[in-house]
Amino acid sequence: MMDRRSFALGLGALGLGLSLPCGATQAGSRQKFEAMRKNRNIPFTPFEQIPNHRQLMRDIVQVLSGYAKARNPHFGILARNAPELLVKDRREWDLETGQDIEGAAAEKYSPVGSIISPYQQAIDAMLIDGLFCGMNEIDHPTEQADAKPFLDALVALRKENRRVLSIEYAKDKQQVSAALKKAEQAKVLAYLDQDGNKLLGHIPGSRPPAENAQHVTGLDGVRNFLPMLQATSFANRAEWISALAETNYDLLLVDPFWRDEGLTFADVKALKQKRLGSDRLVFARLSLGRALTNRFYWKKEWTVGSPAWLVEVAPEQSDPIIVRYWDNDWKAILGKFMQGLIDLGFGGVLLDDLDTYLYFEAMMPIK
Repeated sequence: MMDRRSFALGLGALGLGLSLPCGATQAGSRQKFEAMRKNRNIPFTPFEQIPNHRQLMRDIVQVLSGYAKARNPHFGILARNAPELLVKDRREWDLETGQDIEGAAAEKYSPVGSIISPYQQAIDAMLIDGLFCGMNEIDHPTEQADAKPFLDALVALRKENRRVLSIEYAKDKQQVSAALKKAEQAKVLAYLDQDGNKLLGHIPGSRPPAENAQHVTGLDGVRNFLPMLQATSFANRAEWISALAETNYDLLLVDPFWRDEGLTFADVKALKQKRLGSDRLVFARLSLGRALTNRFYWKKEWTVGSPAWLVEVAPEQSDPIIVRYWDNDWKAILGKFMQGLIDLGFGGVLLDDLDTYLYFEAMMPIK
């Protein structure tokens, strides 16, 4: 087991001072990856050699969830976006059946629209960016075609009494009202981001909606939440922790770093109590599909292509770096990261960049 103190020291030992970009919405990621593919010469991959990148991601989520639940049965697993991991779509069906040389696809594979039960059992809730407004552009209602995979996932999760949270990106009063009304009708717990930059680095000055004086020990009791995934606007880590501790949100979603400094056990303990005095949940962001150069695992000699699983800098960003997330070395890093987060006292994780499979699918089209 990783020593809690060594993990905290490791988190803060790099001194690179890089900020953490917010994960892009899924529809936006798909468009950027497709554009990347069209603007370059991508080596041809024979159809029969194309991996099921979605299943490779599911495998990681399931292993991490199993490990965390064994350590703490109440540890929460919140998956961000990536609805195709939960509900099978046509691409995965085409890949499975097309690679079946025995031709027995109807008997061997679940149909389009099937729920992937092992993945569903591995997660406790899903966080969706822009489910009703702002998925592609702030203040623009999300197109029905873009929202459909997420709404299908919502239905599947609701049947299993799992929560669905959303971050709606809107400033216009009309769009704000419409998004919140849709969320309420769909029984989705929504957070309204009105900053206009999707950075999720601001603490609202107003009190949380449905402010709750009760102790919150599980996701089923959460009435509001604050996604705080960038902290660069604060002068130092202590100021950031103090500002968060002064809020009354039931659930805090935070990155476990302020710039290059990792949070400590004492920091996490301070965040686990609302200003009202009652307990709340604090989840740490853990990216499964991208590496960051200000993380405890990063080595100064690393660069894109070395090690080989560091594939490419993410579109329009200098950091993070897309990884071959199924590589054993990367999976070992994720295991240590999860172990450290549990030791630091976090009540759960926000699994981010799950939709990195879209990058690899864009680079290996099946048609």
